[in-house]
Amino acid sequence: MTHLKLTPAEEKRLADAFVAQALAMGLKGNKTLPKAVKQQVRERVLRAIQDEREARRAQEMRREKYEATETTFTWQPQRRR
Repeated sequence: MTHLKLTPAEEKRLADAFVAQALAMGLKGNKTLPKAVKQQVRERVLRAIQDEREARRAQEMRREKYEATETTFTWQPQRRR
């Protein structure tokens, strides 16, 4: 995966996913997750973040397109000859 600049909320989401995975594996204290497990969790969370970003971008594009057509002023007064 490519490097993504994460917002603080997304960083917290990734950290929470690591903690949840460690608890699910039964690791307590300050034990570290295996590298392969970290990579799987990171891929899963980053893929979800990327999907949400794309969905948000698509929704903004649809909204902008709708607002652009909504505010178009097409009527013009009759011109004098």
